Amino acid sequence: MSDINESAALVTTLPNDIAEFDYDSIVTMSERADKLVTALNKIMTAAIKITSHLDWVLIGGNPYLQESGATKVARLFGIGWEIIDCTQSIDEGYPSFNYRMKFFMGNVSIECEGSRSGKDEFFSGRGHTKSPDSINSNDVKKSAYTNALNNGIKRLLPGLRNIDIAKLETGGIDTNKIKGYTFNKGSKGGSSGKAEDSGSVCAECGASITQKVASYAEGHFGRALCMDCQKKEK
Repeated sequence: MSDINESAALVTTLPNDIAEFDYDSIVTMSERADKLVTALNKIMTAAIKITSHLDWVLIGGNPYLQESGATKVARLFGIGWEIIDCTQSIDEGYPSFNYRMKFFMGNVSIECEGSRSGKDEFFSGRGHTKSPDSINSNDVKKSAYTNALNNGIKRLLPGLRNIDIAKLETGGIDTNKIKGYTFNKGSKGGSSGKAEDSGSVCAECGASITQKVASYAEGHFGRALCMDCQKKEK
């Protein structure tokens, strides 16, 4: 009997709780949310259209905005920035850099950081096949700066987050022309540009493929595929 009474109490109290909600406010919030989504999509589209394929790189199939593109986007939306500090350290022998920067847009200002280590597979290769003394510290420093720049701009313009290849193509970018890299580094780190040196193979037929082809396929098909197998997938 007690279970029945408790169930009845829930039936009578739940509508009263719901009745306390301000439905006009909920509708207003919903309308504002729709407008916000539309605005974020417009920001993303405008940001992509001001860039070219030279401003992007595909890393593991994911588009990454380079410094040249980030600067274009910043100018489009009136974003300014200044470097607060840049610190250098050693990560197991590899050069590592961290930037702290301040960004401005209108009356809004934020601080963001960006780090990069030469130990990252992008620089040292899979399994760290490149020694610390073979890493160009200036490349690592520039990458840390670009990371900080990207972080600041994307916090001010959240519509730029989580962009994929399909969105780039919708924005008019020819993704076939974008440089691409994966983390399957061969004995030469995939830097020769030759398929046999890349360390990447087609997941379907096993043929050797370049870093660029592998990264492009990972973005489009979720796995590394040669050009012939990409055509079959399409």
